[in-house]
Amino acid sequence: MSDLLDEIYRLSSITRVVTVAIGLPIFICGIVGNLINILGFTYLPQFNKLPSSIFLLFSFLASETALLVILLPQLVFRLSGTDPLVNNLILCKLRWFIGPLSATVALHCICLASINQYLITSRIIRRHQWIIRRRAIFISSFVVLFWIGPLSPSIVYYTHTYINLANVTICTAINPTFTLYYTYISIIIYSLIPILVLFLFSFLTWYNIRKQLIRHFEIEQTLTRMLSAQIIMVLLTTLPNFCSQLYFFYTRTTMKSSLRLALENLMATILTLISSGIHSFSFYTYILTSKAFRQNILSLFQLNQHRIQPNSILMRERT
Repeated sequence: MSDLLDEIYRLSSITRVVTVAIGLPIFICGIVGNLINILGFTYLPQFNKLPSSIFLLFSFLASETALLVILLPQLVFRLSGTDPLVNNLILCKLRWFIGPLSATVALHCICLASINQYLITSRIIRRHQWIIRRRAIFISSFVVLFWIGPLSPSIVYYTHTYINLANVTICTAINPTFTLYYTYISIIIYSLIPILVLFLFSFLTWYNIRKQLIRHFEIEQTLTRMLSAQIIMVLLTTLPNFCSQLYFFYTRTTMKSSLRLALENLMATILTLISSGIHSFSFYTYILTSKAFRQNILSLFQLNQHRIQPNSILMRERT
């Protein structure tokens, strides 16, 4: 019995260390990267005129919010031992409403950007103007408002619950009907829909480009390459968490030992942190895949230099 308790304690300690060791760099990189993305896609004229930039700006803002609302409280708890969600009931409710909402909006706006890139690579010319900047703003705002409804029950059902055996209070939902509903909705809107949409429209965009159905402007080529790299990153970080969600869903009625629960908690923590990369690594993906983006971002911080156009960079690369 003593060995079992020691093993459970050891796994819990590993979970705390992993949360800080992986979560803190992800949080810092994400906050900084999203902020630079917001500045770049707002002030760089090469990018801020494109409809896809509107979708990406909404995604960056939502990702910044997701990191602050979801990951930051976990880090505060692991570093200080004080759970901010337990100390404030309003924060408890808002964390489980605003957090999933912002994470969902971030993913779905990336999906919208991938759909738009497919449209502008289509050989049917009239499709290129289906999504203009004004429509992009309207569609992105509609996505935010639309998902408020399905996720708003969290405000009602998440509350402070006292656990007698552990002598602790936690922020959780105990209503079984809502728990099942929330599991379904999380799998569908945060994993299934984005994975299917990104797979489909990434393939269609690749097909259009491969067949050379249309000649792009250089900036559109740059943005398509950047977005394609981001989509690959999103899929790589989303799929493991999707598999984890399916596992926990199908084993939710299984009787589990304390040791198994500790192991599953460690696994879920690691996969959740990996999925947080969706909201943290976009900027670093862009600078690795686009010289034009790197140079223009540098120009934001160099007041005495002119912003470098993607056309000039591509010409130098060809020569």
